[in-house]
Amino acid sequence: MRSGYQVCGMELQQIRYFVAVAETGNVTVAAARLHLSQPALSRQVRALEDELGVPLFDRVRQRIRLTEAGRFFLDRARQLICDAETAALQVRELYAQAGRTIRLGTLTVFLDDLVIPAVRDFRKKVARSEVALFDLSPRAQVDRLHRHELDLALLGNLSPADRARFTVHVLMRSPLAAVLPEGHRLAHRKRIHLRDLAGESFVSLSDAVFPGRRDFFRNLCLGQGFNPIIAAECDSLPLLIGAVASEVGVGLLPEHSRKLPHRGCVFVSLRSPRAYAEVMAVTAPGDTGTSLTSLIEALGRAAQAAMAE
Repeated sequence: MRSGYQVCGMELQQIRYFVAVAETGNVTVAAARLHLSQPALSRQVRALEDELGVPLFDRVRQRIRLTEAGRFFLDRARQLICDAETAALQVRELYAQAGRTIRLGTLTVFLDDLVIPAVRDFRKKVARSEVALFDLSPRAQVDRLHRHELDLALLGNLSPADRARFTVHVLMRSPLAAVLPEGHRLAHRKRIHLRDLAGESFVSLSDAVFPGRRDFFRNLCLGQGFNPIIAAECDSLPLLIGAVASEVGVGLLPEHSRKLPHRGCVFVSLRSPRAYAEVMAVTAPGDTGTSLTSLIEALGRAAQAAMAE
């Protein structure tokens, strides 16, 4: 008999495992993140694929990529996990007299040097306050913030329309860098101009998942005198890095992303333009309170510490 929550035969834990592999683009890295052995994680992902009746990943040599079905399922899988955790929190708060928990949406790339230090700092300063973390895409964070299912979103991009709709607290600005295959003609350089990549195929982050990214990227290139050729769009930072390593194209990412595993790629700083990606703590208008303000302040201190390293 299976244990754990199940959704039409799927176990919620299997869905978590799928999301971790999809976000990292690497079974070994995902297994370490989940504190599982690689064979155990692979078995669980294959069991999920068997349950669904379709492959979620293309497995080529040492690399894996989401299939079309996998891309379709990823955002819905994140939503299933978030819905389950949100429902559990609401039940405890409404019926078990549990204290109010701040719901913080984030991306994996921010966990180690921003979120974890900030939450640790916050808990020391604000007694009996809890924070629940939700690893969600930017689009899912924005949608849930609008529905008041999140109290705070930690985002690296926001469209002008969403900036007008929410309250934005800029935490840090990370310079953009080019991400190149290690065999690229410019990979040996310490710094390059963005215009040096005119005529190249680019891999970008999906505008459906990272709202506002496409216009930001295109306008940046147009300002350097060329219209970028976008060969592919990816739903996460690790998937973009994997596509660049596979020589699908070159990319642009914040320097902050350099800490992600990037075997087969190099990050090269931009000499010009000096462009930045902002990291923002975003709240819905009117969502204020001492605890929420204290958490935003703690995130600001963690961001300052990260920039000083």
